[in-house]
Amino acid sequence: MSKLKSLWKIPSVSLKTIALGGLLAAIPAISLQAAHPSDIEANTQLSGTKLVISTTGEVKATPDLATITAMTSADSATAATATAENAKKMTNLLASLRESGLSNDDIETRNINISPRYRYDQNKPPQRIGYQARSSIQIRIRDLNRIGAIVDKMVQANVEDLEGPNFSLSNSDQAQDQARVKAISAAKSRADLYARSLGMRVKRIVLISEGQQNTPSGIRPMMLAVSTRSADAAPATPVISGQQTVSVTIKAVFELE
Repeated sequence: MSKLKSLWKIPSVSLKTIALGGLLAAIPAISLQAAHPSDIEANTQLSGTKLVISTTGEVKATPDLATITAMTSADSATAATATAENAKKMTNLLASLRESGLSNDDIETRNINISPRYRYDQNKPPQRIGYQARSSIQIRIRDLNRIGAIVDKMVQANVEDLEGPNFSLSNSDQAQDQARVKAISAAKSRADLYARSLGMRVKRIVLISEGQQNTPSGIRPMMLAVSTRSADAAPATPVISGQQTVSVTIKAVFELE
């Protein structure tokens, strides 16, 4: 990196530029044009032709973390009564989660709300008839094989509402590094391809810059294992985690000769 920084101080010279862009599946067009100081992110002295390539490396990764949001609520004539009743429901829900093996480190209160309830009759002003208390928590499940059983346990605790699971990677660094290697390899291969098509060769790589990193929702569903139950027991809720695509985009500047 220090070697590249030392190049920034050398005045730029006139050169020809090949500007290439696109993802891995795209074949970008070649354009030759006079270079300007703004064409390169730093002033770098080149004796040959500049080739700019943008590539994206992708890898598939299996999620190892799931989050679920759960809510309890209670209605009553007064705010105090509604709050007390909702507190009992949430206490029961938390107890069931701890019985399932979850610790407080993986349970987080997300929202507590108390709001009035109204009755709306035609041609009459709204009439307050009581209050509703609501509270929600978010839980993190690190053993994905237990999601179905934990969801069933929450339902038995009379949870009011469930959202999720949302799957993610607890540590995406390794997958991102693999995507970086793929992106760099693709950039080098593409540079060699264009150099050969022009009757030239790649002299060196001048600059690499990293763009966006992306971890969108996954594909390739995988059925999670569920615990064995007796024949007369209800089956555990089936859960599919799928896989996630981790991608890294880079821009590389090569010198051709």
